[in-house]
Amino acid sequence: MLLYINWDGFSRHWYEMARLQGQGTPNLDRMIARGAYLANHVCGLPAITNPMQQTLVSGAWPVDTGNCYIRFDRKARRFVPTGRTNRCENLVEAARRQGLRCASVHGWYFENRGCAEGNEDSPYIQNNLPNFETRVALLLSYLKGNPVPSGDRTIVMRRRPDFLAIYADDIDSVCHNAPRLPYTELRRARTLDEWYANLVYTVQRMDRALEPLLALEDTTIALAADHGGMPFATEAFGVPYLAASIPRQGELLHAIQAVGIDPFVLTEKDQLIPEDAPAVLLSMGTQAFFCALKPMPDIIARIQQSVSALPFIRGCLDAVRQRAYGAPPGFCDLYILTKAPFFLSHEWPAEGWVGGSHAAMDPSVLEVFCALCGPGVRSGAKIAHRTDITDFAPTLSKLMGICPPANSTGRILNEILEEEV
Repeated sequence: MLLYINWDGFSRHWYEMARLQGQGTPNLDRMIARGAYLANHVCGLPAITNPMQQTLVSGAWPVDTGNCYIRFDRKARRFVPTGRTNRCENLVEAARRQGLRCASVHGWYFENRGCAEGNEDSPYIQNNLPNFETRVALLLSYLKGNPVPSGDRTIVMRRRPDFLAIYADDIDSVCHNAPRLPYTELRRARTLDEWYANLVYTVQRMDRALEPLLALEDTTIALAADHGGMPFATEAFGVPYLAASIPRQGELLHAIQAVGIDPFVLTEKDQLIPEDAPAVLLSMGTQAFFCALKPMPDIIARIQQSVSALPFIRGCLDAVRQRAYGAPPGFCDLYILTKAPFFLSHEWPAEGWVGGSHAAMDPSVLEVFCALCGPGVRSGAKIAHRTDITDFAPTLSKLMGICPPANSTGRILNEILEEEV
């Protein structure tokens, strides 16, 4: 059996922090020692859950999956969310097409895309459970042959699946620092130290829940993440709180206006855009989308230069640079991202909480955790060269002895596989 574990928001940096503090991360360490660790593994842009999760399971960037979180529809003159869109075949669909049995526990990217509620042959199993440890308990109960919830009925495992997926968003929830946290012991962070302490606590608690999964017989485990995270609106990285807690959209707008373009600034995604507007600007937390409504190729380059000079901006990506990170054509004319701890819009309430985002280009966002162990995986393989999340689905397919998803563009990481695979 191949067990795919997804920890939403698990930056490689969070692992490095957690393993060096307190009880450490003995099970993650054991997994890495037994198998392979991708030490230079990256995601793409936009580094947001839906696009990157679909990339992981399809081996294809948003340019192919069609999932880029949000896109500007020039004909309709409005921004359109892409939701759970995936135009590509995913791992479960590929596995089932080639005769394998599959199941998914809270892995929503396979819901009605290979797995379905109430389908005992390929079930989607979920029970609104709050964290990884409760979902692990549900998974183990399923493997023991106990009845488990699947939609409006309960099901029992008929035969052990060849491919089993489990998803957890504990780390992502802690990173965002919203009122809903995965453990009752946690409190929302008011300082950066508390924010990091919450992350360490969560990673270490998830590490403990990993132990019974590592004990499963005849099981290859692949643990991956979609993106990492970064703090904002807090004193950090040499920036005092007063400077970090001020929305920077006004300065961004001024930098665009300085080039001679006065874009219409959306306050809501569905807001009507005036017919005479030359361009539109939508800011959402730590990211902004600039779209020209009239031809202005030379001016786009000048706006990019003006915005890039702002001290709180890490990236101002034109269409060419967006494609280098996997984003599709027409995503926007300029994709603008802040550096920690700055943000652009008023989405974050000024209540003294630390903000957390993954719509960014900081290393703690783009550099993600990925490790594999078990039958078919080389023991002690630490890969230092650059790999990316499109390589995940083709490599798992090789471990299962099947062809990769039909639209996959990533490569099989043969360097982490035993020769006989």
